[in-house]
Amino acid sequence: MVQSILVVGGGSAGWITANLLNTYVKRSGRPTKITLVESPEVPIIGVGEATVPTIRRTLSVIGLSEQDVLTSADATFKSLIRFKDWNLGETYDHPFDRRPRPQTDGAANFWTAQYGKPFDKAFSPLSVLADENIAPKPLRAPQYMGHFPYAYHLDAVKLALKLAEFGRENGIAHTFGHVSKVNMSPEGMIESVDTDKGETLKADLFVDCTGFKSLLLGETLGVPQRHYGKYLLCDRAVTMQVPYDVWRPAKILPYTKATARDYGWQWDINLQTRRGTGYVYSSAFLSETDAEAALRKYEGPHSKDIPARHIRYSSSKREVSWKKNCVAIGLSDGFLEPLESSGLYFIEIAVQAVGIMLDDYRVAPDATTRHFNGIVNDLYEEILSFINLHYVISNRRDTEFWRAATAPEAVVDDLKDKIEIWKHRSPNQLDFGGAQRLFAQDSFEFILHGMNWVNPAPSRPFNPPNLSQILEKSRKELPDHETFLNLLKPQMK
Repeated sequence: MVQSILVVGGGSAGWITANLLNTYVKRSGRPTKITLVESPEVPIIGVGEATVPTIRRTLSVIGLSEQDVLTSADATFKSLIRFKDWNLGETYDHPFDRRPRPQTDGAANFWTAQYGKPFDKAFSPLSVLADENIAPKPLRAPQYMGHFPYAYHLDAVKLALKLAEFGRENGIAHTFGHVSKVNMSPEGMIESVDTDKGETLKADLFVDCTGFKSLLLGETLGVPQRHYGKYLLCDRAVTMQVPYDVWRPAKILPYTKATARDYGWQWDINLQTRRGTGYVYSSAFLSETDAEAALRKYEGPHSKDIPARHIRYSSSKREVSWKKNCVAIGLSDGFLEPLESSGLYFIEIAVQAVGIMLDDYRVAPDATTRHFNGIVNDLYEEILSFINLHYVISNRRDTEFWRAATAPEAVVDDLKDKIEIWKHRSPNQLDFGGAQRLFAQDSFEFILHGMNWVNPAPSRPFNPPNLSQILEKSRKELPDHETFLNLLKPQMK
């Protein structure tokens, strides 16, 4: 019987976990106490400035209003990711909208660059509207709903603070203290944790949200890591936050920029009051000093006095996410890399699975943990393949990094045959397993066609979808991105 849950660690992982689990246990009607303990000495990494559209469902389930998200987390809208120089001199989009099926299947399958219009602009209204800086939802749309799928750019630290406030107001017990000891039972279960404040915190289920340290699952229970560095070479990031009173872009963009660089790639994210930028790179080819110098060069003179932060990580995953009465969520379980903004998504899906499986765990704990571990492992493998695709189909060979990132041995096994087939046709639904994939046929199409990988023989006439009516209606009904941010937030209910 799970009557008490202890979340160890705060930040976005800890507070999304605590609030989502609080929702699930209240729905179940079973009295379950949830406590979160966090150390005031451990800095929050703040992973997840860019999100994917599932974040709207997660925040809605928690019960936080969209107005609170926009105002408290410095949030802006995200409609797509714009990739530049993944093939040198080329730009393409990965938007969140999906093309209608089966009406456009023939056009997508036989589209080639020779038709003169980029794939994203031919099949995605969002790709066109992003050029015009148009928001994805109208001014008076209901909470978390819009004309098109959308996500957010947000300050993850500020979001965590808002979720902490919301969680305390809704019955989550919150305590500060650095965990100094983990107490185990003879059966290998975690019984309690001691803190440097003299508290002993007991629970039936322990959730490890201690970040890369992985205090409970990794250090205490000894679950080893599975490493993916062979396929994802980047293992460092240097980041900066650029306030708008230092330098402001001409427009606050409703999309993420992902620009390939000599030894990795750079993100550029527009929040309401600042930009977040970072250079993700491989330490095998670039030092921290040179990476910071490169980021400052890319940024320009305004970055001279802005502090830079260095983050080290490994693309890895614990062999199991749930062992005995301990489940790891977020960085304590694993991390791939920032590309495609999957960091918070892993947290969302894992916590939802725990919440749904709590009743199963009460009656069949071993079977439940095996089932959960299979789901999460499959999720990592799925997203690993998608991120890997961006690198291995690049035509860049201009640096040692790109020659290594595109080498045959850098291709994940799941992609080796598929990318050969995709040279001759677009991906189809048979190429992907699972109904709940985050990145499936549409996403792969935008990457493969955006990087000119697919070159089918045009054996049928090309009839591109007519987006004119959708675009005309959207331009009339959807506001400018900054107009939405400036005018609508105080009016939202």
